[in-house]
Parts: sequence; C-alpha cells; structure tokens
Amino acid sequence: MFSWTCDLLRVYPATPTIVAGYGHQPIHTQLITEKSTKTRDLDPQESKGPKAVISIKDLNATFQPQKIDHPNGLQITFQTADKTRNLFVYHESSEEIVAWYNAIRAVRYAYLKTAYPTGRDEELVPKITRNFLKEGYMEKTGPLQKEPFKRRWFSLDSQNRKLLYFKNQLDAEELGVIFIGTESNSYSVETFVPKHARRNKWKFGIRVETPERPFILMCEQEREQREWVDALKKVLSRPMSPQDIAGERRL
Repeated sequence: MFSWTCDLLRVYPATPTIVAGYGHQPIHTQLITEKSTKTRDLDPQESKGPKAVISIKDLNATFQPQKIDHPNGLQITFQTADKTRNLFVYHESSEEIVAWYNAIRAVRYAYLKTAYPTGRDEELVPKITRNFLKEGYMEKTGPLQKEPFKRRWFSLDSQNRKLLYFKNQLDAEELGVIFIGTESNSYSVETFVPKHARRNKWKFGIRVETPERPFILMCEQEREQREWVDALKKVLSRPMSPQDIAGERRL
C-alpha cells in the first residue's frame, strides 16, 4: 500500500528478506522521504526507532536474481561516510519486490527534481537508478605488484566512475574503490601481463593506471579481459562532470 502527501512517501509492503552471507534475516522496512531525504530501515524487534537511516542522495537499486540466487532478488546500494554498502533483499512475491523498486525510483526522482530544479527529465531519469556496467571476479595484487594475487568481486559503477571491489559478491561493504577518470587526467586502461607476480592463477591481465598508482587485475578468460577493458574504456572516454571531479577529490 502506498500513501502520498506533498513531501512524504510511506511504503508498507510485506516483509522482504535480507540476504547476508549464508544467512537470511527477515526485517520490516519503512521507506520515507521527507525534507531530510532519508530512508529508514526498521527492525520490528526494536520499536524505539530506525535500525538504520539511508540517504536518498546516493541510493541505488538494481535487480540481481543471479547474484542473489532468487528470481525476485534486489540489490540496494548506498553510501555511508566513507564506504559503499550493499543490502541484498528478495521477496517471494514478484509484485512486492517490484513495488519496492518502484518506490525507490519514486523517491530518487523526487530528490533529483529538488537537487536539480532546472534539470530536464531526459537528463534526470537515467540518474534515478542504474545497473552496474560490468561485474565479476578478478584477481588483484597490491601496489608493489609483488604481493600475492587475491580473488575479489568487482562492480563497475559507470555513472559514478567507480570500480568497486569486495571480497565476495554478497559482501555488505566494499574493500576498496578505484576511480576511473579520463586519459587527459592521467588515467588509462590496457591489457597487461605482469613479469613479477606471486600466486596468480589467472593469466589475462589488465593494468588500470591512475595518478596515484597502477592497479593490476587478472581475468580467468580472455573474453572477460576484453569485456572489462571495453567497459573501462567506455567510462574513460566520457568527459568528467563537476560532480565527477568532486567525487574524485573525496576518494
């Protein structure tokens, strides 16, 4: 059930299930948008207040049935003070999970119309929610390129020019992030084979050059290497906006 007022949206669907690691934890969530542009995540066992408050500003939702291993799986991504965090949820009813997705899009659209009052719909609508341009496992080594390679799950958020990496695909919090700028700002991407590396099982390498340091990533298959290079170059080729420049400075 949805109820609208001038600046308030309350959503009361049936309880979704949070997927975290190996466990499933049912919670009740109430989605609210007010002048503070926040969502509130409520635990039915704790009636004193919200369990968490999530800012609408950086909120994203994308369907992830394969990742979550459920046909009605939804990944909700948001920004804390210094990290990107994930919530993985599903509902047995496809209608309910679609209602959640549409509710998130509604509050995101309301936020964007407030944040960019002169923005046209053709500019704002693509920013409401987005899918990751590419995701998958790659191996990663450290800044000296002599550290052991470790397998990490990577997600390319092309809109925010971020290549996020996690220990596993259902991790709640990122391990790190690589900002993808433009070639004119000393960023580049190319295929690469490291000469000195330890314990790397995969042989198809990518070198991501940034002003701070190079990142060496290894793919299991040549096809994946090509797909990652193409996706990263697509981000590289897009001019940086003032918001991109501000985002780079924050990292």
